[in-house]
Amino acid sequence: MHTPTAIDFADVQANILRGVNTRHARHFMLAGSSVSGTAQFIGALLGGTGLRISTAAPWADKPDYHLTLGLTAPGLAALGLPPALLASFPDSFTAGAARRAESLGDTGTAAPSQWAYGGQGAEHLVVSLYTDEQRMAVMDARSRQLRGLMAQHGLVELGAFDANAFEHGAVHFGYRDGIAQPRIEGVPSKRGEQQPDMQPMCKPGEFLLGKGYVNQFDGNWLGDVPPDLGDNASYGVLRMIRQEVATFEDLLTRVAQRYAVDPEWVAAKLMGRWRNGVPLTLTHGAERPGPMPHEMADRRLNDFDYAPTPAHPAFLDDREGLRCPIGSHIRRLNPRSALVMGKPHTRRLIRRAMPYGPAWQAGQAADGIERGLIGYFVCGDVESQFEFLLQTWANRDFSTHGLRGTREPILGFQPGNAGRFVIRTENSLDPIVIDDLPQLTFTRGCLYCFLPGIGGLHRLAALA
Repeated sequence: MHTPTAIDFADVQANILRGVNTRHARHFMLAGSSVSGTAQFIGALLGGTGLRISTAAPWADKPDYHLTLGLTAPGLAALGLPPALLASFPDSFTAGAARRAESLGDTGTAAPSQWAYGGQGAEHLVVSLYTDEQRMAVMDARSRQLRGLMAQHGLVELGAFDANAFEHGAVHFGYRDGIAQPRIEGVPSKRGEQQPDMQPMCKPGEFLLGKGYVNQFDGNWLGDVPPDLGDNASYGVLRMIRQEVATFEDLLTRVAQRYAVDPEWVAAKLMGRWRNGVPLTLTHGAERPGPMPHEMADRRLNDFDYAPTPAHPAFLDDREGLRCPIGSHIRRLNPRSALVMGKPHTRRLIRRAMPYGPAWQAGQAADGIERGLIGYFVCGDVESQFEFLLQTWANRDFSTHGLRGTREPILGFQPGNAGRFVIRTENSLDPIVIDDLPQLTFTRGCLYCFLPGIGGLHRLAALA
């Protein structure tokens, strides 16, 4: 039996194992002009400047900012890493997001040529700065400090992208977000995360490389990357997703009128949760549920499955999707105990995203302002986790029964804006079929980043 490896939280960058839970983020896209300058910049952020990279180590008083650093494959190459060392990284990471885009459904107006970042492969580093609402002045002050270091070491700022959290964790489509984060063995619980649910804890090796961690396949994602560079690292997909809010609200109204149902019920069926976060498997009928009692909310919102299991034999059997459609967003992208592609509770991701753009006001007309989400999808292997979810579970129709002719309704690519979504009813011969489902989200930027541990960052800083 494998003995779990204790996590060295001081060697893991912040916002990976546990969210920093701030209200604001600013992601800086940087290109280095020299090996020594970029390496010295990394070294400066490791200490001695008053601005330093944050770790997952616990704190007594919450810091006024958090800072993380990721490197793209071109960024590692620009640091002068030998070709043999670069070749030790997974092909998906070295190929990069733009070259993998078409296979993920990023075509047309979502193609890399239309992206705000990542389309040309010019980005070497991503520095992400996080602050709280009451400390918003800190964002500008720390940004000035960071830009001073960039100039000092010859880094070029290619862009900076802001995100700002909404009340109750909502996103532009109105749903409460960030509820079903994986619980990870060895990571202490804190308010809002790591709440008990019906899914087993993930092993640290699902998200951390090296150090003897084990992933879902009883191996480790480190591969041939040297431990002094890869230990306690992760991969992060920094993705910017435009949400077509007016199109979404129009869809809800149109379907509701067509079938004489509540628009909120349609929204719930598309997501698998009501917009307040209550999962459909814990409700019955079309009546909107009220909010759960505060002391129960965080736990109950993720305390469900789609069918009985040996661990929970008395749970509701919704294998046919009468409550939660089989094709809904949360069910396709996290089938939980279902034996999808041979193994339950797999392909987990950690999501660290916040909205960008002004909040949408109910009933307003389309205003042409871009809105969406930006942030990291954290994983141990880009291809086996992030890409698999989009390629196979979101954009193909053979993962399990009941999906033929459909794609995932929220993130999926809908050719010709004529996607299909099925809501099963008690009358199996007369389901509700949405056969004019428009594409609701479009990729606006994507980078595959290597997020080294602190030891790995010291290894890169030593290249100066």
